[in-house]
Amino acid sequence: MKRERKEGKFVFFILGFMLLVTACGRQEKPTDFAGVFSSQIIIGDLDWKEITTLSTSNPIRSNGKAVGAVDLPVMGSRCTGFLISEDVFMTNHHCIPTSSHSRGVTVKFKHEKGVSAADHAKYDCSEFIGNNQELDFALLKCSGSPGRKFGFVKLDSDQKSQGSSIYIVQQNCDYYNDSNCDWTKKYSEGKITKVAAEYSHDADTLGGSSGSPMFSKTTHEVVGIHHAGAGNNGMGRGYENFAVPMSKIVPYILTHFPQVDLGGSGDDTDQDSGDQGQDYEPNNSLTNAAVVGLPFYADLSISSSTDNDYFKVKTNSSGKLKVKVSFVHSKGDLDVKLINGSKQTIAKSESTSSVEQIEFEVGEGTFYIKVFGYKGAKGSYKIEATFEGQAAGNEPNDSIATATPVALPTVLKKEIESDGDKDFYEIKLASTKTVSASLSFSHSRGDLDLYILNTDGEVVDKSTGTKDLEAISRSLSKGTYYVVVVGYKSATGSYQLSLK
Repeated sequence: MKRERKEGKFVFFILGFMLLVTACGRQEKPTDFAGVFSSQIIIGDLDWKEITTLSTSNPIRSNGKAVGAVDLPVMGSRCTGFLISEDVFMTNHHCIPTSSHSRGVTVKFKHEKGVSAADHAKYDCSEFIGNNQELDFALLKCSGSPGRKFGFVKLDSDQKSQGSSIYIVQQNCDYYNDSNCDWTKKYSEGKITKVAAEYSHDADTLGGSSGSPMFSKTTHEVVGIHHAGAGNNGMGRGYENFAVPMSKIVPYILTHFPQVDLGGSGDDTDQDSGDQGQDYEPNNSLTNAAVVGLPFYADLSISSSTDNDYFKVKTNSSGKLKVKVSFVHSKGDLDVKLINGSKQTIAKSESTSSVEQIEFEVGEGTFYIKVFGYKGAKGSYKIEATFEGQAAGNEPNDSIATATPVALPTVLKKEIESDGDKDFYEIKLASTKTVSASLSFSHSRGDLDLYILNTDGEVVDKSTGTKDLEAISRSLSKGTYYVVVVGYKSATGSYQLSLK
């Protein structure tokens, strides 16, 4: 029997109301709301430290490069945030409660002790991607791809336990005792003190630390986003801080913002790290094209003068198939073609710019996308393929033997059509990888469940809740696995499956 899970919605409501008033940092001392949820607080003796006291090889300092001070001109305040890809920045919802609040937002990535204001590396991050109030996060797009210079963090969507060691990287200072202090980049260490609807922790923070990443001291991956505190005594001291778990945020992003790349890591180079998920190779011809779902997003590369990348897609109806390939033209001129099931080129883009695009009306059928270098050119690229219509369901796929092969990442919109119907999707991993699967549907119309099986049909992991979302994030070793969608007690219904 399924167990009903309770969510702390009342806590989130109180937090949301109070945080809009007090959580973002200002130069003046914030209003005190002693005894209730309020701005973040210092617990016990203040023990945060300047991040520049660490060696450049220390993982805390290395992770800290992706953390920035957020200037919020519409709010008249500031927050903290962090890069989750080369151009996507995360902070709190209460820092960016609406799209209009992103207007004029800038982020400084080198606001550190000993670094002059002229060298603070300010970027325009005013393009609004989306947010969620209950999970208190917002996503912004930054111009100039700062992640290529400062790196970006990895997100850990596994649930953490009480007692886990963590650290917070934030932009702040003790303005209660020094109103003219400089909110340089600091880190504070602590532990997860309670696991409930969100994490309680005892790392020191203050208003202005909103949106700071909470890292695991073990894996140095982000396990939560800090956003609140309790018990401010009027001098910024209290007894508890709070962070929203990435185990809740990551599945939501996978479902609602599939265009956002997650789980990567960056460094100080200007090189593309390439795809870190599905092994698409060899996909150098039509016969061994990688089967992908639509929409399809990936960061890949043409690695040699003879390399070609072919991707196979299927459609269930007429509609517009769109393909966009982005790259740096000066590093290698790439082109793209669209080929039909009869192996005829029906559209192509062969310009001399850094973006090649195709928009073509197609009917139901099989199509191939070919990415290749002009005159043997090589280079990294980002591919986005979408379809304005109904992507093929590839039925029958109700067993391991008939499973639909898919590549990572992908988003599939399908349906459990009848009693006994199951949808099997085959994924192949070239190396150990954390695979995230997110299944969204309308629970009131039919309760669906999510499983991951190995080649022996054994359950590796499962999600069988009683809400509109099932999610699994699991580290899997090299090999073949099957993601399965099934109706609980013969339930049916449409769903969206995101795999990364």
